[in-house]
Amino acid sequence: MKRFSVFFSCILFSLYISGYVAGQSSSTASHSPKSGLITFQVDMTQWVEKGLFNPAADSLDMPGTMNNWTGSPLLQKVDTSLVYQIVMALNTATAEEFRFRINRDSNNVELVSHMYRVPNDTATVKYMYNDYDTATVPITFKCHMYYQIRAGHFDPNPLRDYLDVAGSFNGNGAYDLLFDRELDSIYQVTLNLPKSLISPVIPLMFKFRINGDTNNAEFPDGGPSRTYFLQDTTGGVKNLVDVWYNNIDPSVPAAPFVTNVSIQGIFAAKQVLTGAYSYEDYDLKPEGNSLFRWYIADSVTQVNLTPIGDSTINYVVDSLNAGKYIAFDVTPVAAGTGDSLIGKTVRVWTGKIGAVGISNLGMTTVHYFPNPASEMITFDNLGNTSRIEFYSFSGQRISILETLNRKQVSKDISGFSEGIYLLRFCRSDNRYSTAKFIKR
Repeated sequence: MKRFSVFFSCILFSLYISGYVAGQSSSTASHSPKSGLITFQVDMTQWVEKGLFNPAADSLDMPGTMNNWTGSPLLQKVDTSLVYQIVMALNTATAEEFRFRINRDSNNVELVSHMYRVPNDTATVKYMYNDYDTATVPITFKCHMYYQIRAGHFDPNPLRDYLDVAGSFNGNGAYDLLFDRELDSIYQVTLNLPKSLISPVIPLMFKFRINGDTNNAEFPDGGPSRTYFLQDTTGGVKNLVDVWYNNIDPSVPAAPFVTNVSIQGIFAAKQVLTGAYSYEDYDLKPEGNSLFRWYIADSVTQVNLTPIGDSTINYVVDSLNAGKYIAFDVTPVAAGTGDSLIGKTVRVWTGKIGAVGISNLGMTTVHYFPNPASEMITFDNLGNTSRIEFYSFSGQRISILETLNRKQVSKDISGFSEGIYLLRFCRSDNRYSTAKFIKR
């Protein structure tokens, strides 16, 4: 039953891959993907010792998604060893699933599939047949990605985002990728590590990371690595790491929080300032009525601030604000009832407020129409505007439109929900201005 379950999940994975590729064929026809030469090796030494493979009479091939599971040319022996290999030209950034097979016999195929994401260069990957190796101990890494997927930080399509484990045991990366075998947002991989790493004193040190990017690994900003003491599995002990990415478990109540808090607009009298931020909640509760506050002060170090304006996300700069500094803070509030609905307040400051138009020197007034708009919105008189950013009225960025060296550009907003949106017109010198439009 277990073997059938694994085989069925592999079929689902294969259909997922092939379905995505089929759906993308029209958009990628004019952009042929790069191919890389990948050498796949499988060591049959211990399978020979078990009497289950005869090098003089038996052969190996490799059915997988790269050949629609029909099988590959036969693998060739490397010199006089019991290592067999095949070199394949595969499209880079594709995810492949495969098994090694003896004598092209479907009843003599490995029990569990290997999964591999083709890198952007040549590579050699090595396996033990059926992952059987008495000189190593297996360890299974499981990482729950449910929150990261729901929050939009990770695309479950393996052709777009991938997850690996980078640690002291694999040179901080390589090609040890985790895959969602059961399509349940739990990514996993089983590695065979040298027995020399078994120690009650020195643990394995590692982190999970997205897209092989050290800057996009767990516990950023110098956070600690995960640790695990590898154990001998001779007595039936299993090495298992089963965690949530970044230790974010949506079933554990947690307060919402905000990131990327900023004040957008021109820091001058009679200009509209807009507070912007990104809202997140580990429990996946939607945002409720978050609290906004504006303050005026003589300096950014002033302790007692003077409240100004209404408790809205926008503030119109008064001419009396010239020469002073304005602060904006946001307290995230989650919708619904229960505990952990109110998060920590975050405050940011403007630079010194100028007189009318001082901060607007050299800025071009971008024209956009229609407003309100339902399907398309068009921008012209772009001047040296390099990009236009679209924000929800709560301050969450939802889209970016590149406009550098273009006289006119349009944006399809048919997928936007009805409501008020904020526009940020950004120049290449990092200056910007803001405006609003209505989607109906």
